[in-house]
Amino acid sequence: MMAKAQTQTAGGSASQPGSGATGTPNPIIAALHEMAVSVLSEQLREMFEKADDILFDSAEKARASDEQRLYLDTMRIVRVQRNKIIQAFQESLRSALAGLDSADDAEETARLDDISQWSLQDGDALEERIAVSNMQTKAASLHAHELVELQRRLARLADLSGGGLSPDSMSPARIIRAFQNSMRDLSVDFPIKLVIYKLFDRVVVGRLSEVFVGANQLLAVHGIEPQADALPRPRPLPPRQARSLPPEAGVPAWAAGFDSTMINRFAALPGGVAADTSYGSLGVPGGNWAAAPAFAPATSTGAYTDGILAQEVTHILSAYAQGRRPQAPAWLPPENVALVARMFDGYYRDPRLPDNLKPMLAKLQMPVMKMALADPRFFTDPQHPARRTINDLFEMLLQFGAAEAAPSPQMVNELQGLVDAVGQAFNLDPARLRAESRDPVDDRTAESFLREQEEQQQKKNRARIERVRRIVSYELKRRIGDRRIAPGVMRLMLSGFGPLLCLDYIRNGIEGASWTQTMRLVDRVLASLEPTHATAEARAAEEAEIVATISRRLANIGFSEERLEEIISGLLQAYLELAKHPPRPAAPAADVTSPSSAEPPKLPLEQELQGLLSILLVPGAWFTLWDPAAQTKHWVRVRGYYPAQDNVMFGHYMEERYLRMRATAFATALVEGHASAIDPSPELQSAIARLAELPFERTTDSIVWTTAEGRPV
Repeated sequence: MMAKAQTQTAGGSASQPGSGATGTPNPIIAALHEMAVSVLSEQLREMFEKADDILFDSAEKARASDEQRLYLDTMRIVRVQRNKIIQAFQESLRSALAGLDSADDAEETARLDDISQWSLQDGDALEERIAVSNMQTKAASLHAHELVELQRRLARLADLSGGGLSPDSMSPARIIRAFQNSMRDLSVDFPIKLVIYKLFDRVVVGRLSEVFVGANQLLAVHGIEPQADALPRPRPLPPRQARSLPPEAGVPAWAAGFDSTMINRFAALPGGVAADTSYGSLGVPGGNWAAAPAFAPATSTGAYTDGILAQEVTHILSAYAQGRRPQAPAWLPPENVALVARMFDGYYRDPRLPDNLKPMLAKLQMPVMKMALADPRFFTDPQHPARRTINDLFEMLLQFGAAEAAPSPQMVNELQGLVDAVGQAFNLDPARLRAESRDPVDDRTAESFLREQEEQQQKKNRARIERVRRIVSYELKRRIGDRRIAPGVMRLMLSGFGPLLCLDYIRNGIEGASWTQTMRLVDRVLASLEPTHATAEARAAEEAEIVATISRRLANIGFSEERLEEIISGLLQAYLELAKHPPRPAAPAADVTSPSSAEPPKLPLEQELQGLLSILLVPGAWFTLWDPAAQTKHWVRVRGYYPAQDNVMFGHYMEERYLRMRATAFATALVEGHASAIDPSPELQSAIARLAELPFERTTDSIVWTTAEGRPV
């Protein structure tokens, strides 16, 4: 609804991307571009701040005096020219994002790949073109998940605004070419320019996901969801030397010609086995498949073991990587094996997953492979227990990798225990698997499976946005406290300041300057509704300034004029009522224009408890829960939180059984250490710390597992 309201007056035209029929810019697109310029400019400033250390370190490591002098000369140039480069980059980036001076990507790539043209180009120009192309390829691969989601959202926005907007309008190619354009007027020798490109590649290109994530979250705040099937699913390009080797007939298109470079990023796997990448990166390195599994059950016959199964899986993956049809036992469908390996390969390729966490995920490769071989529903049902659990565990590992501070040892132990439990539950007897024949997965099912694996990444991003929204709602309610607020002003708080604070939180967190600035504005609004000794003229001037500031801040994040009028009308009405019936002040009002050190008004205990639990109990959040009666630890996920009924529902980590209990009983378990969150995010840990300080009545519930209908299991 929000997106519809904003785009009705901001339709696009073919002649002016992102503009409406009347020529007015689409405010959402303008906000996207300003956000990108702001983030990238800040990254460029950080690059120049780090340049001295990086270049000085490179100079010390240089073996030749000429190379050392090159780094020192670059350091001097960067110090002198940094402001000029930043300004030129900002101007060039705005033009590139608007599509005013962007070259055709396909034409650029074709010119670079055409060897016959190389001799016609200047040597420095060719080397520069190659450097830029390498950065574009790296960025597209490194930030593929965020980029695909952004392109689909932009395609949706283009549909809503009447076209004229390209899904590639914020592509890495445009950003990198903008930096290239900003370097054109720099009067330096080419080797120095090349070193500056390397600085940009090292500091900025690796962090482009901050731009794409920010853009996705900004669009999500405005209700722009990804357009289904708006773009073809991206596939990694095979190595240049392998492009001339077509696969044999009978080899599925999705199982041929994979690049093995990504899998080489980590070589040590559980048990100290070295990775064998001879078969490419279809999935798990051969050393791990052939190693003794972490969970090896005793077989009934002793004839067919996990080691033999691992060898056959390795042969299948090796054949596919070489473009050959695998020779496999009749009971073991090669397509099914390759699909599971492709799923794990997708996990390893995700740049957000740190190398040190990949071995933990690798422990589950063989158990998940066996579950997929045992149950063909694995490939057709996104909610299959094994498939859902491994996807959730991958997302949890991403949270651990993204944590600013090291997770506590207890949290790491909880995660390790969960991985071990999943591995035990999914590890089947290979002899029993061999006793049953299975049909291979067809191409249509395989494509659907791979597409669904990509889409589940987007769903997880929405879960994080939901938590941010709940945090913002809770903090606003704490700010308002027990004040009586008119409905129109409350609409401004939740629908105006709400999206603004969401973006502030995503950018810099709750301690960031933008969050603090917005909260001061909230305080000014609340104070302006209180009695005051100020004259009518002074009060009117203060109100006008507040309205202008709010309008400017909301317009900067993409609110249309119609939406602004709707949001601010309630505040204007409240000011009119105050002018007609001014209340008599009891004391002089405080100066709300300066930072206040006073604590925000306290919420009633019940509202405070519900607000904190709403932050903790986001659907999909993982917890451990100790059952004192059975002396057992359970790993559970939140299925729903119902504040009005003081009830929370959990699901078992892999089985179709559920646990219902009072939310206050679960809060008691958290405070007393019988439950813990498997999530290192600071907002969640802060909510738990606040919860422990609340004097709510402690209570306990027995743990009783039920079916979805509520019948005891």
